[in-house]
Amino acid sequence: MNVVAARGSLAQRGMQLDTICPLCGNSVESIFHMLISCEDAKRIWYLSPLRLLVDYYEGNSFREWCCSVRKSHKDPSWWNLFWSILWGVWLRRNAWVFEGRKRDVAASSSWHDQINTDAAVSSTLGVGPGGVMRDTEGDVVVSTCLRWSGKVEADVAEALAMRHALAITLDSGFNRVCLETDCLKLHNHLVKGRAPPTEFGLVVNDILHLTLRCQVCSFSFVKRAGNRVAHELAKLSFSFDDLRVWMEEVPLGISNFVMDDMKLLFD
Repeated sequence: MNVVAARGSLAQRGMQLDTICPLCGNSVESIFHMLISCEDAKRIWYLSPLRLLVDYYEGNSFREWCCSVRKSHKDPSWWNLFWSILWGVWLRRNAWVFEGRKRDVAASSSWHDQINTDAAVSSTLGVGPGGVMRDTEGDVVVSTCLRWSGKVEADVAEALAMRHALAITLDSGFNRVCLETDCLKLHNHLVKGRAPPTEFGLVVNDILHLTLRCQVCSFSFVKRAGNRVAHELAKLSFSFDDLRVWMEEVPLGISNFVMDDMKLLFD
């Protein structure tokens, strides 16, 4: 199975060579380490349009890990992008090993900024959309929340949150984005471009029309644990009576969750 020429695999075939990863210098370069678990590779996966948090999935081999990811991500277009990024990780490693060229991770991932959205729903306070946009370094560029009165279903609230955050992002001058949500229903409808004749579908249709203003736009699904900043902003919306937008920062009390997100990337 070890057909990829990682250093650990070559050593198992009898070659005499240094088996330590040439990029991080900390671990034996197995196929799994080289493509997935190396800190250098983890950063690429996190900053990519997939916004993939490697440590959320289980497996001690590349095959086991991919099977674990498959449980959460089944959309063929998601996997097409996954294999393209994987190929890029391999080529980047080879450029360093054989040519001494080490391409900056941020440069290789600069095609998207990341928008995370979430919504809080209260029977007495209404709906609270929250959204945060990060650049390719993971730094917050825009964060926002807003409280609306009235009652809607949870899926409608999630769609309203994404529509709000995307509109704020576009108005702020950013148009190369990846929209990320922990609402699987919303993600599936956006990926398929489906807008049924329902209240939920009307908001989805609004989002799809807003994406026409984007130079580049993609959609990603994330587990709740990877969407904490937007989740906390959504809850915070009930503390205000009007629209709140923060440029290049998040409100007091949310910054700890931003740091937790970054720790997930580098731990």
